[in-house]
Amino acid sequence: MKATIFTSSKSQATDYYRTIGPFSRLALQKKFELIICSQEKAVWHDIYNTDIVIIQRPNSTASLGIMADAKRMGKAIIIDFDDHLLNVPEDNPASTYFSNPQVQKQIQDTFLFADVIIVSTQKLYDLYKPLSHDKPMFVIPNGWTPTDLPMTKVEEQHNPPRFVWRGGSTHFADLHTIKEQLNKAMELDTEFTFFGMPKFMMYDFSKKANFVEWNSMFIYFTFMQRIEGDYGYYPLVRNEFNEGKSNIFAIECLANGMPVLADVYFKEFNIPGVMCYGTPHQFYDIVLAIIAGNINKVSLVKDGRKYLNEVLHIDLLNQTRYKILKGL
Repeated sequence: MKATIFTSSKSQATDYYRTIGPFSRLALQKKFELIICSQEKAVWHDIYNTDIVIIQRPNSTASLGIMADAKRMGKAIIIDFDDHLLNVPEDNPASTYFSNPQVQKQIQDTFLFADVIIVSTQKLYDLYKPLSHDKPMFVIPNGWTPTDLPMTKVEEQHNPPRFVWRGGSTHFADLHTIKEQLNKAMELDTEFTFFGMPKFMMYDFSKKANFVEWNSMFIYFTFMQRIEGDYGYYPLVRNEFNEGKSNIFAIECLANGMPVLADVYFKEFNIPGVMCYGTPHQFYDIVLAIIAGNINKVSLVKDGRKYLNEVLHIDLLNQTRYKILKGL
């Protein structure tokens, strides 16, 4: 068996979590051949010389062309979605591209070529199922890979406590859901770090904020280990697009010894190790409790890591991926 992942230069993190990471590990364990090829540079013989084509977030002319050629050549096709690309909100800079009628049609057409569809959350399953043409669909959550995200030693809370957020410009509106509370919290005895958000976009946030530029996934993983943060926080605008998002950030934080603050509205974040808030004021109250030393950080991480091992371990999730591959 030979499979080829066709990656996009525009989706580094999702390619890692949804295809390159899990399928590379699976190929090593199950001893099958796996090739990684760029969508933008793919030629006909990259498709001809494989059995299974795997594409994550198919939305471009290039990805649709690969799938069309693969179908002509009799190759099996797996597509994977980690976002609701047909309903990207206007407050997300990517909406200009994804709201284009041609792009919308390209995304919908990918379901015609797919043999199997994989999504990361139940919400995405519900949203994409009507478009699936009754093709087999599977929910495979994002998982924790111990070789890439080893669990670091859990430290007691620092003084002042350290709070960490990661994301890019597409999450600008998400941060603004708790902007007032973040600015108040940063004026207290705290340290807040924003990883990946351009500093110029944060003009209306406290000058005490720390900023770290995005470089690559594994530089980010190293940063998360070295910063020795205490708590992650992941605000989101309450909309259908964000309801489909997975809890990747919670996985990353828990592996690095940090519980997470997240909105209770989003089911994917209602897991052990996450402290949920219902309103921005409740977010601020949790921050105050942390500052006062009233939160048992170590216990929260312990519970969260148990969940990672028993539910979100990549080897458990990959059992479904391997069954899919064997069934094609």
